[in-house]
Amino acid sequence: MSESTRTLRVAAVQMASENGQIDANLARALPLVEQAAAQGAQLIVLPEFMPTGYLMTPAIWDGGEPADGPTVRWLKQHAARLGVYLGTSFLEAEGEDFHNTFVLATPQGEIAGRVRKQTPAAFETFFTKGDAGPHTIDTPLGRIGVGICYENQLTFLPRLMAAQSVDLMLMPHSAPLATQGVIFPKKAIQADRAALKSLTPFYARMLGIPVMLVNKHGPWETPLPLLGPLAYQRSRFPGLSAITDSDGTLKAQLDDQEGVIVEDVTLDPARKTNSATRRRGRWNRNETWSKKIFVLAEATGRIWYRFKRERKQKARAISAGQA
Repeated sequence: MSESTRTLRVAAVQMASENGQIDANLARALPLVEQAAAQGAQLIVLPEFMPTGYLMTPAIWDGGEPADGPTVRWLKQHAARLGVYLGTSFLEAEGEDFHNTFVLATPQGEIAGRVRKQTPAAFETFFTKGDAGPHTIDTPLGRIGVGICYENQLTFLPRLMAAQSVDLMLMPHSAPLATQGVIFPKKAIQADRAALKSLTPFYARMLGIPVMLVNKHGPWETPLPLLGPLAYQRSRFPGLSAITDSDGTLKAQLDDQEGVIVEDVTLDPARKTNSATRRRGRWNRNETWSKKIFVLAEATGRIWYRFKRERKQKARAISAGQA
């Protein structure tokens, strides 16, 4: 092992979240974070929208927070108390907009950086705005790349990670698999599950860096009023949080249960490729059936979001501390 090669202990916290119950979700996360810290984790990551939940109606805006709201204060407080790097994403209100923002707090109780989701998926576009900002956070641990859920399936992200020469990649997810409600063929569900399971080794081998995916588990239900008054989606978050080392070895993977995985990974400059597989089109890998509905939903959602007055009023009030 060369002098520049380092070992880092990382943890993925897999849990369920209740829609809009920020305080309850933060309380649920805390003992799991403490468990990871007690096992020596230096970097602990929670799922996408852990405090927010995952609701595809305008009611999701009720769970919006200002830039230094309850979630960010919680991250800073417990990162400092436990002496760890601690990160998750939440629904951030800024001006007239809502963003899906990942925040990483430092052991000193400061914010190392923020990454906003650039490409909201399908119905997310009706309720959040994408932001093509930085996808990396520089820390003493190394340069950390962040891909939020759906982004990891798109061709722009591995190219960006390679160009930025990241040392470690985080993938916070809030990714359910459809089981009933909106109709998906069984093959599509199986293909999406397989794609999620293989995502961290795919990136780790391509880029030569450790990769950590953190997803929710448990049931997910949401009305889909934009599809009609009776439209309702019932699914499950499959979990499948995983840690893969920089040589492509899958070190740990959870199934569909609450839990914490803690593993040592190797940051080795000699393994880094700083190059990404060149693939044409939108998707990193073979397109699955369920993805075909995304493009139309996203185009429609961006238009609907743009003209929604309720969204503008709600975001302004939250970001100004008036809600």
